[in-house]
Amino acid sequence: MNVPDSLAFDLAEYADRRARVRERMAARGIDALYVSSPANVLWLTGYEASWYPPRLPLGCALRADTEQLLFLDWSRHVDYVRLNALYDELITFEYGEAAAVATRELGRRGWLGGTIALEWTAPSPVAAELRGLEQALTAAGAEVVAGDWLVDGARLFKSPAELERVRRAGEIADDAFRALAPRLRAGMSELEVGALITTLLAERGSEVAAQPALVSSGPGAWCDTHAFPSTRALSEPDVVCVDACAVVDRYHVNLSRTFAVGTPSALAAELLDHAAGALPALCRSARAGEGPEGAMALAEAHVRERIAAERIWWVGGYALGLALPPSWVGHAYLANDGPERIALQDGWTSNFETILYDRDEGFEVAAIDTVVMDGGTLAPLSAIPRMLLRAGEQVPA
Repeated sequence: MNVPDSLAFDLAEYADRRARVRERMAARGIDALYVSSPANVLWLTGYEASWYPPRLPLGCALRADTEQLLFLDWSRHVDYVRLNALYDELITFEYGEAAAVATRELGRRGWLGGTIALEWTAPSPVAAELRGLEQALTAAGAEVVAGDWLVDGARLFKSPAELERVRRAGEIADDAFRALAPRLRAGMSELEVGALITTLLAERGSEVAAQPALVSSGPGAWCDTHAFPSTRALSEPDVVCVDACAVVDRYHVNLSRTFAVGTPSALAAELLDHAAGALPALCRSARAGEGPEGAMALAEAHVRERIAAERIWWVGGYALGLALPPSWVGHAYLANDGPERIALQDGWTSNFETILYDRDEGFEVAAIDTVVMDGGTLAPLSAIPRMLLRAGEQVPA
């Protein structure tokens, strides 16, 4: 087996991951699985990159009845793969021939008998490339089925080693946001604020996040929740939301807080104060062995009983963990309305968002935390108050 020095975890951790995937494959009647989701490939092999060729089915493949792990990639990546991926055999291909080469090599190893699953909802490769691979496999006699969320589900609940990374990222996030608050001031652009929180995170050991930091300010902030930071300069009395992730070994911890530049908006402070109890309500109500939707409903009810519906953008959360661009959003939700229904257990890691706004004053206020279940208890990682913080001042203890 090719074992690179760059692996983030020990070999036993990766062996356990493969075993869990094979168990899920067997339960779904899947004989072979072609994994192309970058985050899933990373979880199984340790391979990460800043770019995945959209017209090539870069990935790994495994069978339910064998320990063997194949890695498939562009020939120009051969040296990078050897230095960064865990695998038994490496298969390389070129543009225009990838589907044929992958099918031939899988067939040569006897992997086309029975069912072979593809990840249709993976962000890589593009649909046309995956469809071409399906056609080649089918023509060779394989029965192609859907393998979506199979690996995602296996990696949903974090191991103790993974939780160590998550907790370290949580410490970095808190420390960076505490360092940000006294440096925020009128005259800085949203881009400068985004660059500053990114720098503060990096100085503390955070890696590149799957999405850039978000900064919302000014009269249009109430509707630009997912806009890039702009050249707009902060001015008094702005309400400014900063949303970012700290990352350790690609494990993401999400944190967002809201800051007042100059005289604080009384309404913005009131909304955050009214919503602050939602997170404790969620954590008190969450139970191992049960779906998260009951606790989520109680947390949302806490907000809706205190804040008018027209001022609520979203109260909810989604699974966090390994992530690569373009998104850190996982496939399971606290509302349990994602593609796979789940029951909480130790290792669950997600964010919890309370995003509120007011059209008339033209602001958005947000409090986003990462929560982890450990020892049967759900708890937030951040110790930073979910209140309107003051730009230019220290964060309250």
